[in-house]
Amino acid sequence: MHASLTGILDKMISAFSWMLIHSLWQGLFLAIIAGAVLMLNKRSSAARRYNLALGLFFAFTSMCIFTFIWEWKHISSQTIVPPFAGTIGANVSALLSGNVHSLKQLVKTFTNYFSVNAPMIVMVWLVFFLFKSVKMIASLVYNQRIRTQQIYEPSDFWADTVKKFSEKLQISKPVRLLQSGYIKMPVVIGHLKPIILIPVGLMAGLPTEQIEAILLHELAHIRRNDYFINFLQNIAEAVFFFNPGLLWISSLLREERENCCDDMALAQTQDKRGFVQALISFKELELYSTNYSTAFPGKKNYLLRRVTRIMDSKYESLGFGEKMFFMAGILALCVVMTTATVAQIKDRAIAKVLRASHIIAYAVPPRELVVAQPPAKNAMGWAEHTRASIRRKKMTMSIVGIRHEPVQSRAVAPSSPSIPAPPATAAVKQTLSEKEQAAADKLQGLRDQLEAKKQQEDALRDQEQARKDQEQALRDQQQARLDQIQAKKDQEQARLDQIQAKKDQEQAKNEARAISEKQKADKALQVRVQAKVAKEETMAKSSSVSVQE
Repeated sequence: MHASLTGILDKMISAFSWMLIHSLWQGLFLAIIAGAVLMLNKRSSAARRYNLALGLFFAFTSMCIFTFIWEWKHISSQTIVPPFAGTIGANVSALLSGNVHSLKQLVKTFTNYFSVNAPMIVMVWLVFFLFKSVKMIASLVYNQRIRTQQIYEPSDFWADTVKKFSEKLQISKPVRLLQSGYIKMPVVIGHLKPIILIPVGLMAGLPTEQIEAILLHELAHIRRNDYFINFLQNIAEAVFFFNPGLLWISSLLREERENCCDDMALAQTQDKRGFVQALISFKELELYSTNYSTAFPGKKNYLLRRVTRIMDSKYESLGFGEKMFFMAGILALCVVMTTATVAQIKDRAIAKVLRASHIIAYAVPPRELVVAQPPAKNAMGWAEHTRASIRRKKMTMSIVGIRHEPVQSRAVAPSSPSIPAPPATAAVKQTLSEKEQAAADKLQGLRDQLEAKKQQEDALRDQEQARKDQEQALRDQQQARLDQIQAKKDQEQARLDQIQAKKDQEQAKNEARAISEKQKADKALQVRVQAKVAKEETMAKSSSVSVQE
């Protein structure tokens, strides 16, 4: 029983380690597909781009599950090969030279290494996974604390507004709106019983239209069940923390998710400028981090890209780092596929040569061997047999592509008391040996020439591909510089716009203050005039009374 459990555990560890290893090229392959799809769908809607990225995300998880099941079923049939003779570094050149035997041995060496060290690989992975798990648990605890502590009920007006917007967005789940003293950004917590948390004082500090836009954005997250998808993303990122392809696809999902919610909010408000002003009002934009909440995300230049997409309805091109990542991934996949193809071609060529060698070995006996022919009745019969042997040899050499030169047959007629044997038997055997050796050398020379020609063609193709890659890299660098310059210009323009907006606000405040002061002065003057008139009337009355007396 104990041995059976140990065997199952070893099998599970080996299958899981190979699943982690295969996930690297699977994530890279899907990331390249995602980049190509997004480049071809720059003008598509945010919902379409989000659905494509989400499909690739689930495709990656499905491929990993299938890989684990496949490794689990076939792990028992795998055998550990002996270690490769020599060091791995001394034989990595097999990837470039295309040596089939060395390449196969190198692959077997890596396979053997990962199979033997599967427990160590899983152990290292487990250490980092536990660290990620602790952060996930801490995020859950934090979410539980902010939904129960320092919370305040909003006014009935905003509670009714949330209810009205929920009905408009066809949200069947009850949504609760609360003000929190813990947070600085609006967040959504919970899936079955969602709660929208708004920082305390936010509703009093922003106009009503901007608050409504924020609430519509958060309700859009609830309508799309983004909390649950975000939860799955955090689990996948914790398991495949080492996979750059998956991490990039996950970040792409978060960005497109915000774009989808922006579109849903704009469809209700129809006020792009007001919505952009609501985004700018949040000066402290934060990333999702690892919290299982849905809020306004933020990263370098993200607000600028988000505002640009809302106002211009277009997406910016990929960044310089993303382009270099895709170029490196495509180059790595091309090298692996080219190496495997060359190995297959050379393997087939060697198989054909071996089949030809078997034909020669079968048709031409070894030169040490003297074939004994059946006794001939006379000298004429022996000569006819010799000519037939020469014809057979000529036909065999024409099949394998060797030029035939007339040679004498090595067959000798047995001695007969009545018919003498042909003379110079030793000379015939020596001549045949020299001709066979020359034919074998010529065949080997043809093989060497064919191999050299293939290597030259491969080298030329590699040089051409390297030149094209360098040109493409230069073009990408130039485009990246142009993108950076344009981004700096956009940032400077946004900063100037913000400064101008502040100046306009200050000017409006000054004008309002001047009007208020003028009104106060006018009122004071009116009061003084009224007092003076009353005083004059009083004096007039008193003087009239004195006159009468």
